[in-house]
Amino acid sequence: MEISKDTLEVLAFLDYTSSGTLRKRSDLGVILEVLATNNLPELANEIIFYGSALWGSYRIAKNNPDVDTSNLKKEIENLFDKMTQYIYQIVELLPEPELCDRFTRVYLQPTIGSRSNIIDLCYDLNELKKVQLKLKK
Repeated sequence: MEISKDTLEVLAFLDYTSSGTLRKRSDLGVILEVLATNNLPELANEIIFYGSALWGSYRIAKNNPDVDTSNLKKEIENLFDKMTQYIYQIVELLPEPELCDRFTRVYLQPTIGSRSNIIDLCYDLNELKKVQLKLKK
């Protein structure tokens, strides 16, 4: 899939603001490109919002293993379900079968690896959310 100049500029800016720490840069580029191409800004904002929420909740749970985080763990599961639904929507929009297969293999398997990949993607979405918030100020 060809990524537009605009999307590449967004990725370059995210590289700059995150000090080059993006984890799923190319997949984020594909997602942003597909959403822009299909004129789905509302879906983009929802994915960014819920991805950022999942990253934040996951980080809190991970950094506080001794605290009772049972409610947080339930919320994390709900956020994983939400992100999985969004990734399914993205897969349906992908123009190339190879990309569909790859996204399905990487993100939509019932494995710890797929969950880890979703977390990595959510880290990137959180970086994008931080930029959005800074630009609003």
